[in-house]
Amino acid sequence: MVEETHAQKVARLIEKHVRDRNMDPDSITKHYSVNHFGFELDPDYFDTRLRMGWGFFTDKPRHLDHMTRNMMISVLLAFRDRPGCYHQGKKGVMMGATYEQMLEAYEAGHIVGGGPVLMNGMKALKRMWDEGIKPGCQATTWTGKWVQLGPITPSTKLKNQNSDTGEPSEKREERLIRMIDAYYRNEEGGEQIQKDLAFAAKVDPDFVEGYIRLAWGIFDVKQCYLDPVRREMAMLLILAFQGRSEEVYIHTKKAMAFGATTEQLLEAFEVGFTGGGSRVVFEGLHALRRIHEEQTQGGSQRKKLK
Repeated sequence: MVEETHAQKVARLIEKHVRDRNMDPDSITKHYSVNHFGFELDPDYFDTRLRMGWGFFTDKPRHLDHMTRNMMISVLLAFRDRPGCYHQGKKGVMMGATYEQMLEAYEAGHIVGGGPVLMNGMKALKRMWDEGIKPGCQATTWTGKWVQLGPITPSTKLKNQNSDTGEPSEKREERLIRMIDAYYRNEEGGEQIQKDLAFAAKVDPDFVEGYIRLAWGIFDVKQCYLDPVRREMAMLLILAFQGRSEEVYIHTKKAMAFGATTEQLLEAFEVGFTGGGSRVVFEGLHALRRIHEEQTQGGSQRKKLK
């Protein structure tokens, strides 16, 4: 086997870098030419980096599909106001994600990342729309099939949290507290947030009602385009990047309650490595290991009781 020359390796890395992000010449000039300068100086480092970060977007079967991976990294990059928000979002759309699905991912990310996530995401989608990008237009061997993230059992589904399911005499504050309790019921680690929101419901019910509708109930009051697991993932990468360990733990448990596997969630955090650094991976790993140990210890204790 003939070994690559320095020039051949650099050319291969540039080609992969451009292809994996669907870059146009203008984007390369404005944002990414500095990367290619780095390829020239240290191609071995960037060869490994490209395979670790965007290597997930090959046709190699893994725990998540291509559309989900591109969607999640696009949300994180929207939070960070990086041009990759557009490129990876475009990649996801070209592989089959719809505009509605992409927008809902940005909406979920907005809950933990604020307005910039939504604004940058919408700018990216508007640019794709104006360019005439059609969902599933990429010529590839990829089938466009979504990986099943679930199944969602009746016990993990939330009740319609915007409907009046209580007694006619139920007060607004009581209804909000009931909804908060339903969301965090049996959620170890969620007690503190539950108490905080219940307190806020007494002080400022207007805000809490809006928050619940946006964060949770939005998926009941309008047509849903994404499953609950993918919505949790869209929030998890931003939370992990911010170092909000306890919330990463809580939302990781929530995603698992909705049916996500450890492998699927770990891959979601791994996808965030290039867009957010090792902190994303290690925050996710910490939460997953903590949950695994709790489940293992809980199982051992139950056996002893028997």
